Amino acid sequence: MEGLNKKRMFASLLLAAFFGLGCAYGTSTVEIEGFTATLPYLATIFYGRLLMGFMIGLAGGVAILEGETLNAVLRGAAIGIISSIAISFYGGGSIFIMAGIVYGIITDVVATKFQEKRDFG
Repeated sequence: MEGLNKKRMFASLLLAAFFGLGCAYGTSTVEIEGFTATLPYLATIFYGRLLMGFMIGLAGGVAILEGETLNAVLRGAAIGIISSIAISFYGGGSIFIMAGIVYGIITDVVATKFQEKRDFG
């Protein structure tokens, strides 16, 4: 087994941090009666997105379907759902899961384009 694909990991963590900041900022500006966005809650949102990027960075060799782009779309959506479930328990469940699907797909497709090509055969 070869080592970590550094370009893929860098791209996925960078995008995930960007999406995490966007999610945390969006959550901090929403006005819902009875809801207060605390710093620990916003940090949990950011960490959840960063964890998504880390999992996507590690998943470069995981093949679910044939075809690089289709595989990245399905893999990114699955990882986005998994990493968003923890955030959704605190409230706003469906929006966090939908965003996780979209952000996971974007992150995995971009990271796949940037990864160092290797022969897995």
